[in-house]
Amino acid sequence: MRRRSIALLVVVLAATSPLSGCGGPITPDELARSIETLESTAAEGQLLADDVAGDRTKATFVRVHARDLGDVVDHEAEKLDDADADRADVTAAKAKAVELADRIGTALGQIQFAPGSEADGRRAAAALGRLSEDAKKLADGL
Repeated sequence: MRRRSIALLVVVLAATSPLSGCGGPITPDELARSIETLESTAAEGQLLADDVAGDRTKATFVRVHARDLGDVVDHEAEKLDDADADRADVTAAKAKAVELADRIGTALGQIQFAPGSEADGRRAAAALGRLSEDAKKLADGL
């Protein structure tokens, strides 16, 4: 019986802990950290896409790793989309970050769904490199 109570407590705490972090609008520092996550994820995706372009990796690894990176990007986009902003500059940067996340996810999808295509790998690597730079500029501007 005690185990069941402890398990129930753990479930309740896990379910309510995301709600406890809601402490007002997103700050520029929080937004910058989220954008930096997008930047580094795009850079890592670029490395993966370069390996696809050079036929230096296995399709299964590409699919799994690109999916994992895509999950990170999706999570950041969801967090950003859910966040409130009380300043016009933060609202604009947040919207740009969500758009960047969508474009990064699309580029990662190219290699996830065609892990053996060297041409798709080249295109994705170029796109992800640009997107990583765009994210850096956006984060630096906050």
